[in-house]
Formats: sequence, C-alpha cells, structure tokens
Amino acid sequence: MKSFPIRIAGVLLAAAMLFTAAGCQSKDPEGESSQTLSEVQLTSSFLAEGLPASSETVTASSGLTSSEQKEASSRPSSGGNRTSSVPQQTQMPGDGGEEPDQGQERPTASEVQRETVRVTIPEGFTFLQVAKRLEANGVCTAQEFYETAQAYNPSSLTVPTSSDRAYKMEGYLYPDTYEFYVDDDPQDVLIKMLNNFRDKAGGITDEQLIVASIVEKESRSSENAAMVASVVYNRLKAGMKLEMDPTRVYVNENITGSPLLSDTSKYAALYNTYKCSGLPAGPICNPGNRAIKAALNPASSEYLYFFFGNDNQNHYSKTYEEHLAAMEQYGVQYGY
Repeated sequence: MKSFPIRIAGVLLAAAMLFTAAGCQSKDPEGESSQTLSEVQLTSSFLAEGLPASSETVTASSGLTSSEQKEASSRPSSGGNRTSSVPQQTQMPGDGGEEPDQGQERPTASEVQRETVRVTIPEGFTFLQVAKRLEANGVCTAQEFYETAQAYNPSSLTVPTSSDRAYKMEGYLYPDTYEFYVDDDPQDVLIKMLNNFRDKAGGITDEQLIVASIVEKESRSSENAAMVASVVYNRLKAGMKLEMDPTRVYVNENITGSPLLSDTSKYAALYNTYKCSGLPAGPICNPGNRAIKAALNPASSEYLYFFFGNDNQNHYSKTYEEHLAAMEQYGVQYGY
C-alpha cells in the first residue's frame, strides 16, 4: 500500500518536530516558546493520519486559533488606567467569596484624604457658642476644646491667665470661615484660630479687646461702633460704671449653667457691669474687624449715654436727663 510509507514519514517528521520544540523551550530565557507542546502533539496527530496540518492550529490551553490569539493580544487590556480609588474585586473560580484583583493598583496611605468640614464663626460668637458649633460639625467635642484652650499658652500672643476669667481664650477666637478636619486635634483647631487673630488683630491690647467685645454687641454699623466705643471710654475716664446690658446677658447665657464650667458663682460680680466697676473681667464675645477698629479708633465725643431706639437708630446723650427724655421719645429696643 502507498499510504504506509506516508504514515511512517509522518511519524518521523512529528518526532523531529517534538525534539526541536523541546530544545527551543529549554533555551528560551523567558520560559516561553513560539509553539507549545500541545500544538506539536496535535500537529503530529494530523500528520500521522496523513492529513495536512492546518495553519490555524488550535491550542489545548486556550481553545483559540493562533490568529484569534494574535487578534486578542493586540486588543488593549480592560485593566488600564482606572479612575476609581476603590480597588476592583473579582471572584475566584470555585471560591464563594471575593478577593481583590491582584492586578489592580491600591491607593497608598498618602492618597487617602481625611474628611474636612468648613465652619463659620460669626462676629460676636462667644467661646461657648464656638465650642458647640465645632462639636456640631464633628470637629472636636466642646469639652475637649474648652480643656485645651484653658491649658494652652500661645507663644506669639499674650493672653491673660487670670482665674477671674470664665473662658481664657474668649475674645481671641477670630471670627472667620475655617476648614478643619473631622475629628481634628483640638489644639490644632485652637492654634489655627489664634494665628488668624494674630495676623488680623494682633496689635490690639487686652483692654481694647474687652471694649471691642462690648462694642460688637452694642452696635450695628461702623459709624455707631465708633460712637459706642467713645461712650465706653468716656465712662471709664469719668469713673462711672459701664452698665452695659450685654455684660449681664453674657453672664446669664454663657456662664450660669454652662456645661463647661463647674463653679460659676463668682463670675456675675466680675462680668456684670451693673455690679463691677470698670471693664468686665474679660471679653464677652469674639469681636470682628468692625468692632476691633472702633475700639482702636473711637469717635471723638462727650457722650456718656446711648440706647437703641424703636426707630432702629442709636441715640446718644451727654446727661442722664437727656438720656431719659430720649428713651421716652423713641422707646428702647432690647435684644442682641
């Protein structure tokens, strides 16, 4: 039969190709050959049967033809530059759980950003109000902020440490909009506010700051702020009690019953200017730029009295009799 020599030749040729393929694989430095053992075995089986070897040989490992493999390898990989910061996960065969994709880059520690929050401190906010707002925004607790403020001694500012003051840092927390971390360090929060005060109001004395805090509560415009400041200084010069209503309100709303203070009995006589002589023991709020400027540059006047009338205007008087007559005429509008 003529097919017998062909079969013999096919077997010999297949054996030669198998030997060559094995030699190529052992010499490949990357551990890869241009033809796999499965490809050689399948090719030899075709030749042994006297059939022509196809150029589109199917590999046992992938089930794709060689041209299909080339086409697949030429397509871009779907695991390229991902924008998500959360690693993609893939389920492994035979595994009921999920494992992270080993080919996916994971964010480094420096790339994980802490959550921040913007907190606005309005002009005239007291220390207690500031502390509560920080707590409400998740920055730190009011108690932590109070304890930190009481114990901290700034290096670039001179803040009185008198035990007569209910809140050591009252007046020095400059009103502004700040950006803090959620669960921030209370000392870092305090330092940021104190640095802002130093940069924007660092030239003011503690006495002027106390005046500014009263002006903040007693005025509603820059013009009236300068006039109120002049009344405060005039009464101090004349040796009169200031008798400013906001100081009494401060005691009632920020000291008496405060969750941050333990013993508050002594402070009424120290802050209520209907009781104490001169200035209160410390600022009664954290004044803004308008009030600070007025305390530094008060108007020139001889007024000793003023009130805010029902006509939404401030009225100033030199004598007590004039003051009473003006209140009778315009009425007094209370509230701060």
